[in-house]
Amino acid sequence: MNKKTVFIGFIIGLITTLVGITIYTIFIGLKLNLPTQDITNKLLSTSVIGKRASIGVLLNIPVFYYFLHYKKEDYAKGLLIAIVLVALIFILNTL
Repeated sequence: MNKKTVFIGFIIGLITTLVGITIYTIFIGLKLNLPTQDITNKLLSTSVIGKRASIGVLLNIPVFYYFLHYKKEDYAKGLLIAIVLVALIFILNTL
């Protein structure tokens, strides 16, 4: 197990989660015809971040299968670590 590739997979997992949260928030904001400022406020709001994060993590699924398909298991391990870390953070945040 190469620690550098696991770390890169971890960073990729965090970035894709943040991108997924952003895309989801913008999509819902545009669907509800919200002004740009309200969409930005919702994006930065922490009240429902757990719900948005659970949708945002779905963007990691194709990345995970990409890593497995091209035999990059260490990257996939890092991606899974990022997913578990995000889940634990939001579970502990709700307590």
